[in-house]
Amino acid sequence: MPELDLYLKRIQEIRPDLAIEHASLNREGLLNDVVIVNGAFVFRFAKRKYGFKDLKEEAEALRLLRKHVTLPIPAPIYEDHELTAYPLIPGETLRQDMLMRLPETDQQAIAEQLAQFFKEMHGIPLEEIAESSIPKADVLTDYEGWARVYERLQDNVFPLLLPHAREWATEYFESWLTDRDNFAYEPKMVDTDIPPYHILFDRQTRRISGIIDFGCAGLGDPAADFSVIIYHYGESFLSRFYNIYPEAEAHLRRARFYAETIEMRWLLNGIERNDQTWFAVHVCAAKDLKYNR
Repeated sequence: MPELDLYLKRIQEIRPDLAIEHASLNREGLLNDVVIVNGAFVFRFAKRKYGFKDLKEEAEALRLLRKHVTLPIPAPIYEDHELTAYPLIPGETLRQDMLMRLPETDQQAIAEQLAQFFKEMHGIPLEEIAESSIPKADVLTDYEGWARVYERLQDNVFPLLLPHAREWATEYFESWLTDRDNFAYEPKMVDTDIPPYHILFDRQTRRISGIIDFGCAGLGDPAADFSVIIYHYGESFLSRFYNIYPEAEAHLRRARFYAETIEMRWLLNGIERNDQTWFAVHVCAAKDLKYNR
């Protein structure tokens, strides 16, 4: 039986009242397969290829976040350990080139939408996070973890680099790893995974219509969130946040480190998993370029 049919059978088991007129399957996600039904409902099925992610944890994080954030995010209507479902949030991927071709006023407005989202998320009281049993965010931030990653990079990635790139990477990692204080931060509720394909854009209003996929969310370093923005949209765009979220600038040094190392870590994942798709996941990530409008 084709995989879509298997997923539709499972959907009908949990939603026998739902008349399925049409459905599409998207298998491009690293951790989830997505089935969109009738252009109105999203059903996300956990993959096991890269390690099982409990979707009930994500649904719990979403319920907490929905009490605090103003941008639309998924509202679960069903969840178990391997499946979550929510009404579709309309919009398309906010590619960097699309963003940078917008008028300055629209770029600033979008930056302020994101800044407000991060400010609201990072501001959730720690006691409330603890009451919701939110786990640690799925992101690397501690000294020991980074030291192990550096060893793996030396073994698996460095031999593939040109000499100048290997010299840069050696100096960059070793200068950062010499001081454990570089890894000090005050834990906040974070997403850690807001690339362009998780930011939904409405072309008509020229504004963000929603944020999706909170599978990595949890308690962690706010700099991890800002690093994703730097990597995909550039530090110049992040600087637009400061009118709304001036405290973000205090995390900039760690955010730069995380952003600079993203490509190396994706290379490492692809090599260690023997999966070339990891090499191409973030092709077209940001540089601070000027676009003709």
